[in-house]
Amino acid sequence: MKSNGNTMMGIMVLIVIVIVAVTTLSMGCSENIDNTDGGNNTNGSIGQDDGYIYGSATVEEVDIRILESFPVQVHVTASGYLPDGCTVINENATTVQREGNTFNVYLETMRPKEAICTEALVPFEQNIPLDVYGLERGTYIVNVNGVEGTFELATDNILQ
Repeated sequence: MKSNGNTMMGIMVLIVIVIVAVTTLSMGCSENIDNTDGGNNTNGSIGQDDGYIYGSATVEEVDIRILESFPVQVHVTASGYLPDGCTVINENATTVQREGNTFNVYLETMRPKEAICTEALVPFEQNIPLDVYGLERGTYIVNVNGVEGTFELATDNILQ
């Protein structure tokens, strides 16, 4: 009879563990965060549309490479991490805008709203070409989601 009591207690503990695990998983992946700060939210959630949650990629480092050609070509490699296993860089929404001597690059992320995801950070590396043809010589700043780097053009970048 004592063995039957231990078996019953084991089954009850197992049921509690399963309930806690299911509750934890469903809470971690179904949380929708409303952004009211105009897109500068550091938790990555900036909007929802078409079954996806859109956000801003967390960039940790910017590497700028000037290719040996003329006219010069400049490529920026941004590296950082994504918040979970379902989030990806939205290739169609990467924007590059130049204001004076500053290139502002925005990397957007997207993930399915209803996805059940691994809750582990996922590293990424994204290569972004800059349109530098026609620029005058000088120092230029590249800002990718708030992380900056600089490069210098030694001569005007235009064919004569």
